[in-house]
Amino acid sequence: MPYQTNFGALCGFADDIVAAGKGFDMHPHQNMEITTILISGAQAHKDNTGAEGIIDINSLQTMSAGKGIMHSEFNASKTATFHSYQIWVYPKIKDVAPRHGKFSFEPYDKLNKILLGISPDGRNGSTTINQDAFFSVSNIEKDIVIEYKMNLENNGIYIHCASGSVEIEGYIMAAGDALGIYETDLINIKAIENSELIFVEVPMKLGIML
Repeated sequence: MPYQTNFGALCGFADDIVAAGKGFDMHPHQNMEITTILISGAQAHKDNTGAEGIIDINSLQTMSAGKGIMHSEFNASKTATFHSYQIWVYPKIKDVAPRHGKFSFEPYDKLNKILLGISPDGRNGSTTINQDAFFSVSNIEKDIVIEYKMNLENNGIYIHCASGSVEIEGYIMAAGDALGIYETDLINIKAIENSELIFVEVPMKLGIML
């Protein structure tokens, strides 16, 4: 499905392919945590706070829309498409000052392991998000088995298979498939072929947003 909704604090998972030179003009967001992950190509972003930059396949960007922000997103290339996931999570606290965070890494940092890029407290060098949520990425080679350990007891994990094929707790997932798991501490993942995964760990119950 191109757009999937409502897994705890996760309220949207958009799969976008944007042609060369195309994109989205300035538009508003409010009280939402919006994370962008690139699978191919590069995206240029700009907003009314003066922030601007490039997101590529070796970075994750998260934006707290907070009390309100205007931003644009365009393909940074005039010759190639980009493929991205834009992931929407409800905030823990409403009406915060808008901000961006970016986490950059090397390709080998996520090879056959789970690389944490976004967290509520910036642990392990990750960038921060206004929610008890954790975003991680992984590239797993065929026949390799890895484990995902939950960061918080009452969270669930939404796992998206961006490419390849994996087996997770007896379920076979192909490219484009996703699986939501909760009420567990540890998840076993085996790559059936070389695969790329995105992990979005979120609270399953929303607290009162101040």
